[in-house]
Amino acid sequence: MRYASNILRISGVGLVLAAGWAMASNAMAANTPTEAANKKTVLAFYAALNEADATGSMKQRAQGIAEKYLSPDYKQHTLLLPGTGTDREKLIRMFQSRPAAPPPAPGASAPSPQRTDAVMAEGDRVMLLTSREQRDPATGVMKPSYVFNMFRVKDGKLVEHWDVMPGGMPPPPPPGP
Repeated sequence: MRYASNILRISGVGLVLAAGWAMASNAMAANTPTEAANKKTVLAFYAALNEADATGSMKQRAQGIAEKYLSPDYKQHTLLLPGTGTDREKLIRMFQSRPAAPPPAPGASAPSPQRTDAVMAEGDRVMLLTSREQRDPATGVMKPSYVFNMFRVKDGKLVEHWDVMPGGMPPPPPPGP
């Protein structure tokens, strides 16, 4: 009988420890209020860009979107933006100069909208995985194309951005002499 009571005591301790660990794991998985707000900022930025794209109003709206979501000292780390000025100014010009998507040909379907597949936050960093169906030029078959974006958010504004697009990143320049 003593053996059975020891098993029950040990099992009870194990259950308490397991329940505590499960609750701690769930608590660690939840975002802090700041992380949740940072995710909301990134998603709202993308929603504004997608809406401007969908309505063909990017040229008129890019400046306002940037003022609302991008810090004046915004840094773009991976996309090589042409021209002079700050990274924010160059990004605005890039969005403004992007042609509106042509309407689909008669009988053809419109390009699929960008989907948000995952959004994760840790501290001041937010990572976003998006995808859209695109035609493979080699085969003509529609397949998903994925883009990873990571932002650093400070005081409700995007201050830094990194991304990886299909095909990866171009190789770094060779080391100097």
